[in-house]
Amino acid sequence: MLMKQVLVVCLAVLVLGVVGCAPKMVSSDAAVYQTGKLYASSGKDVDAVYQATIKAMEKLELKVTDKAKDAFGAKVIARSSDEKNIVVIIKPAADKKTQYTIQVGTLGNEERSGKIYAEIENVLQDKAK
Repeated sequence: MLMKQVLVVCLAVLVLGVVGCAPKMVSSDAAVYQTGKLYASSGKDVDAVYQATIKAMEKLELKVTDKAKDAFGAKVIARSSDEKNIVVIIKPAADKKTQYTIQVGTLGNEERSGKIYAEIENVLQDKAK
């Protein structure tokens, strides 16, 4: 019986450690990779990040398969040549800032997520000039 309780507690700790929570972003224009997703924030509004995401996908030659935007946020889904899904979820934050996540494939890919993030930021910087 004791062994069963210990096993349940260990399993609960493992699940909480793997699932975790979204990291707290302390400033705009920052990114953190955690649990298969890249969490980013931008000082730009949702529309600017949405448009930059679509343009970044085009520059990286990723095929946009679905996109949607409304007053509550936006989503861009693309597919790579090796059949990996790329999902970017964009949400408004306080003070006209934006938070967004990038996930490549089911389990995530830090390198590709970073390249997509860098391209989105490049597009946003080009628009600022």
